[in-house]
Amino acid sequence: MSPTLTPSSPVTFVDVFAVRPLEGNLLPVVHDADDLSDDTMARFARRMRQPETSYVQTATSSSADYRHRIFTVAAELPFAGHPSLGTAAAYCHRRGLRDHEVVQQTLSGEQRLAVTLHGTSGTVSLWQNEPVFGEVVDASAVLDALTVDVAATHPSLAAQIVSTGLPALLIPLRDPAALTTASFSATRLASALDGLSDDVDALNCYLVAEQSTGHWAARSFALDTVGGEDPATGSAAGPLGAYLRAHRGLLSLDIDQGVDMGEPSRLHVDTREGIRVDGPVHIIGTGQVRLAHA
Repeated sequence: MSPTLTPSSPVTFVDVFAVRPLEGNLLPVVHDADDLSDDTMARFARRMRQPETSYVQTATSSSADYRHRIFTVAAELPFAGHPSLGTAAAYCHRRGLRDHEVVQQTLSGEQRLAVTLHGTSGTVSLWQNEPVFGEVVDASAVLDALTVDVAATHPSLAAQIVSTGLPALLIPLRDPAALTTASFSATRLASALDGLSDDVDALNCYLVAEQSTGHWAARSFALDTVGGEDPATGSAAGPLGAYLRAHRGLLSLDIDQGVDMGEPSRLHVDTREGIRVDGPVHIIGTGQVRLAHA
């Protein structure tokens, strides 16, 4: 039997954490997605081949503006950073809202976002969940799998799993130059991560190094990301902010990510009142898609 096609669903494409359009992390956002099956959403995300694809559905919570479903090419995520910012921007742009706060409902709970748009560009702030500090780990096997010299490990900041909705393995390095040697192998990384997390496929390995006071460089590798590397990872930037507040007393930081990929991204984290991640957004296109459903 041929699949039935839904009426056209609006789609918005957003560059997130991008100083300029065609930089940062690209996000497709499908609106009016209530009638799409989980299988259809997963299949469309695989065809988009972006780090994540987002779907806007009617909230089932009275305190949320919309329900946000987030899919990688491998699975649905409980939470993610750049999809949260991009979807909030797309939601507000579609409704002509220029300066507005929204609450999204994700599998990890509800998160508040503040959106400011001027035409098709602007900024979004995301207040993430309270940090959960997991175990301190020996990351030498992970570094070896990513072809980073174990001697590059930071002398006083230990690797640790931290989550503000999605776990991230934070691996501080002593020198930003050590980040440039990193390369991805799914086989090597899967072996190194075995046993570190309940869901190693979705665990972001966030390699970070301080460039100057309050200014960090980062690269993020995960098994569920197309090509293995993510150009901007807001769900890891929040945990890094919480980690540095706890270990360094740092309350604000900027993160450069995606530079080695040719997709430069700038993330800002403020931890004075909760865990807030900010970034620029650019809406680069809108259209319609027709998707099969069960």
